[in-house]
Amino acid sequence: MPSALRVSLNAIRVFATVARRGSLTAAADELCVTSSAVSHQLKKLEDELGITLLRRGSNTVSLNEAGRRFYDEVGPAIALIERSTDALRRDESEISVQASTSLAVRWLIPSLDRFRALCPKARVRVETGPARGALDTSFCDVEVRYFREGVATDGWSLLAPDTSRPVVSPHVLSPGSRRKKLSIFDLPAIQRATGNWDWACWGSNFGISLTDLHFAHTFDTDDAALQACVAGLGVVLAPPILTRKECRAGILVALPGFEAIKIGEYRYQRRSDSRVARRFCEWMEAEVRDTD
Repeated sequence: MPSALRVSLNAIRVFATVARRGSLTAAADELCVTSSAVSHQLKKLEDELGITLLRRGSNTVSLNEAGRRFYDEVGPAIALIERSTDALRRDESEISVQASTSLAVRWLIPSLDRFRALCPKARVRVETGPARGALDTSFCDVEVRYFREGVATDGWSLLAPDTSRPVVSPHVLSPGSRRKKLSIFDLPAIQRATGNWDWACWGSNFGISLTDLHFAHTFDTDDAALQACVAGLGVVLAPPILTRKECRAGILVALPGFEAIKIGEYRYQRRSDSRVARRFCEWMEAEVRDTD
């Protein structure tokens, strides 16, 4: 029986780096070797495979058709190996947390000093993205995600309900208006969600339709919408977890006459069994209980 073909994994890694960076020099810098060493590994790989993978110019290299096919197959595998190696090398005191940009900016990051007091040696890496999660979670220790009301949440632990209510800058309210029910129809509504599904869900509890409201401004994140609300541009729906600071300072107030309605939930998944990940999740649950 013929012996199995032996190919250098290091040479494949060098090839994948060159293909990704598009340059021998850039690949050499990333790998901390010389350009000649990179060139030697590429030649070794081609000799072992018995096929040419690159087009070589005077100062450039590019993938030929065979090289492109090979990279499409090995590139993701090399990336996975490197991420797995990085995860194993990480210190046990380090934790990677993913959350929506608005939740991170308005609640998680301002609260991290209290987690540091609880776990002084812990190092938290926060990655932010869209509320519904569009980041690579392969090597995330803790992921926090938003779910609309009625969406399946199997495998996710509850962090906080989204009991949203209309909030507004007190400067928008006329003198004495906080003592009586103010018509929401007289205020410009701020859009913060696609299709205003949040307003539709909330309004259905009061017999208010989207056509009853006047939408003046649209923003792509909760944080931006709330900043607009603070500036007096209108009324916005928001949960306590995102408005705690402003409401405690009196910068935002709940619109009189309208109660909070649950329209969704913030939930989390712990993807690591490390001690710091467990402590972080326990801290999050305790921290959110302090949210008015």
